Amino acid sequence: MLQDNGSTSSGCWVYCGSYTEDGNMSARKDTTDAPNNIGLYPKFAWAWPLNRRIIYNRASVNAKGEPWNKDKWVVKFAGEQKDGKWTTNKWDGDVPDGGAFPLENPDGTKREDGKNPFIMQKDGYGQIYGPGLADGPFPEHYEPLECPVEKNYLSPQMTNPTAVVYSTSEDAHATCDPRFPFVGTTYRVCEHWQTGLMTRPQAWLMELQPQMFVEMSEELAALRGIKNGERVKVSSARASVECTAIVTKRFKPFKIGNGVVHQVGVPWHYGWMWPSSGAEESANLLTPSAGDPNTRIPETKAFMVNVTKI
Repeated sequence: MLQDNGSTSSGCWVYCGSYTEDGNMSARKDTTDAPNNIGLYPKFAWAWPLNRRIIYNRASVNAKGEPWNKDKWVVKFAGEQKDGKWTTNKWDGDVPDGGAFPLENPDGTKREDGKNPFIMQKDGYGQIYGPGLADGPFPEHYEPLECPVEKNYLSPQMTNPTAVVYSTSEDAHATCDPRFPFVGTTYRVCEHWQTGLMTRPQAWLMELQPQMFVEMSEELAALRGIKNGERVKVSSARASVECTAIVTKRFKPFKIGNGVVHQVGVPWHYGWMWPSSGAEESANLLTPSAGDPNTRIPETKAFMVNVTKI
């Protein structure tokens, strides 16, 4: 029952509309597609904000609101016109990202109430130049602090020179170290929230995802003689964690430079409690103490590890 007259407030505006007088929009299972038939399925679940499925979708139309690709259009302006001017504001397809009029009327005249598509920018234009960042205004590829290659194949600069690194005598780092030949990464599972602190006490959720695992490719499992479900140890330059091996087709070896690089993944959701397994199972033990130069977000998506059978 949120109102736009100042009488109500919302703790998180992006979720406005996720629950309406018709019920829980996120619980919907209607597979009817939008009129453009490009796989939006607007009545299946709910996407924030406003159930919009494609961000900045108005970049897919020209100044008059006509799709650049008429066969696979995302949105298009469908307002009424009179004497060469748009008189009503209406869009078809996805929920428009910023529901203003197009920049021009059908006769090509400019509209003062039209807006450019990138509504999060002051001028409405997309941009590559981003001033105010510690590592410069243009995007650049750097290798992680720990990586499996000796050079950056896309830049003469190996790692980000402004990255925040918290090095201590107990926090070693390893690049191209034969003791740690595989790339490790971290992710979450849908059954647990964040680190699992709030969800691991729930018996049903723990039954679905009971313990720390390491996901790996079939190729790496064959290379190390590891079978699905066996107990293994994942080690980095900082610590070791005991895991259950999960062998899947989802992970594939990478061809980087002249070599093959294997990657493994460990989830965030396990630690020392609920249940207490007697083993240290936190992914945080493995990751390096380094962070993004602008936000200090930790470098947890790429670091070097080894995987061995217990």
